[in-house]
Amino acid sequence: MGPVAHLQVGGSSVEQMAPRDAQMYWMSTRLPNDQFLLFCFDSPTQDVAALRNTLAARASRIADLRVRAVDVAGHLDYPYWAPRDESQVPLTVHSLPDSSWTQCRSAIAALLTSTVDIRENPWHLHLFPGVHGAPRSSGPALVAVLQVSHALADGQRATAAARALFGDAAGEAGLLPEVPGYAALRGLAGFPVKLGRLLSASRDGYRAYRQQQELVAAGELEPEPQGFPLISLNARPDEHREIRMIVRPRDELRADDVSVTVAVLTAIGIALPQYLRDHGQWVPERLGAEVTVASAGESLARNNFRNVGVDLCWGETDLRARARKIADGIESRRRRAMHPVLVAQRAGGAALPAPMMWAGVNAFNTDLMPPTVAGNTVVSSVVRGAADLTLGGGRVVFTAGFPALSPVMGLTHGVHGIGDTVTVSVHTSAAVMPDADHYEDLLADALTEVSARLR
Repeated sequence: MGPVAHLQVGGSSVEQMAPRDAQMYWMSTRLPNDQFLLFCFDSPTQDVAALRNTLAARASRIADLRVRAVDVAGHLDYPYWAPRDESQVPLTVHSLPDSSWTQCRSAIAALLTSTVDIRENPWHLHLFPGVHGAPRSSGPALVAVLQVSHALADGQRATAAARALFGDAAGEAGLLPEVPGYAALRGLAGFPVKLGRLLSASRDGYRAYRQQQELVAAGELEPEPQGFPLISLNARPDEHREIRMIVRPRDELRADDVSVTVAVLTAIGIALPQYLRDHGQWVPERLGAEVTVASAGESLARNNFRNVGVDLCWGETDLRARARKIADGIESRRRRAMHPVLVAQRAGGAALPAPMMWAGVNAFNTDLMPPTVAGNTVVSSVVRGAADLTLGGGRVVFTAGFPALSPVMGLTHGVHGIGDTVTVSVHTSAAVMPDADHYEDLLADALTEVSARLR
């Protein structure tokens, strides 16, 4: 990651967006990419005013929830983070036509195409009180969905903010200074220097590319992974979104030598080809998933992860052998992505001046269909800690998340754990998967089968 500039104002540092975070921000105007973190609390509370006061007090102590983005005129430089107006809490209490879990689920799905305006607030909290029939809830539940701009945080950082919002451990957070008016002039004046850095990084990147080719030829570095053939689910979603959630005890999805993520990927490798067969569709020899993995080392960016394409090995009938192959595939892709020569190649993007990054994002063709994809689905996995969060007098019973769809990704999965529960979520579109209930049933059965075979 290239250097991120910081302005000094009155002895305090003004934080500037890292290029990767700015790319997330600008891309959100083309393709919605907000995160939606769901927490279900076993709470019958209807006292919305008390909830609002509690949440406002907690948010005022959380640094990431006290900021907004400030654009630089003409996109001459990357945006800055500045204090947001804290006189209002970005919170909506939703009234449902009926209080059923199914109705709540549909209302949450309808939110998933929205984006927050991070120039005002980079987050928004949605509350659904008095929900009946929620998984693992003994009575009425309070469902909270924290919508977070991906420019503000990746999954781990957003989880930390949510835990502070729904917990009691948040400390006092200082307020960032306002962004001075000369920020645009600073960006313009620094453009030649940044262009020089780009040229230097480009030269280094080319040398790293040549070194990569030599290492691959010598067998010291794995070659570029092959893409996976497009299937019917690699299609553009419509605005009508569908979500499903399967909540299981964590111990059912974990064995001594198999992680929860690998167990879920193994189950997807059962459910996905079966769904295609049930609809008379072609099942290629290779099906894959884009899996989110944390990047190693320190980063100035708020988004510190990469997606790696992993073969689901669905043709392997021995589920233990399949799980081992999937785990080996994840580790192999992670190791390749973190190799110094590939890190050096990516440094050119971090050195890109803001006007060039902004122009590139706006020139991105969202209608272009690639011949292959890095994965036929996406799987994002985050551990959200102990089940010690509270809201409205109730404790958290499960959590979930819904990775964004894209023009070539009509089905994504979330794997989110809290305490002793894990939720496997499905996010899709009626245009891509008109019978989400059928896929949910297939996936639930596959999870049960994997649990029995791997333990």
